[in-house]
Amino acid sequence: MRFQGEVLISIQVWGEVRSPGIYQVPTTTNLVEAISFAGGPTSRSDLGRVKLVKAIKGKKMMFYDVNAYINGEKRNPPILDSGDLVYIPQSFTSRVVDFVRFAGIVAAITFTIYRITAE
Repeated sequence: MRFQGEVLISIQVWGEVRSPGIYQVPTTTNLVEAISFAGGPTSRSDLGRVKLVKAIKGKKMMFYDVNAYINGEKRNPPILDSGDLVYIPQSFTSRVVDFVRFAGIVAAITFTIYRITAE
């Protein structure tokens, strides 16, 4: 995406967003806007624990509750610098659902193997 007459920086947005990757964005891009550039959060994302790794400041890692910015509880989300990495984690509920689904598959396979060997 090109922005007429603006200086662009390179950032990374990974995790539970619709289009993770490396983006060229204006120098005024904040944390919430970066997530939007990546297509927005998925239904599995946890916007309460978004990780920002600042490339310029010695790989300093910070966590933000992006919901607070979206809901207007907080103002002025952090502005990103070139090389910054944004990571949106999977929600706890989604991890539990994935585990239960996996456990169900393992139980079904185990039961099938047991029936085959018991015959």
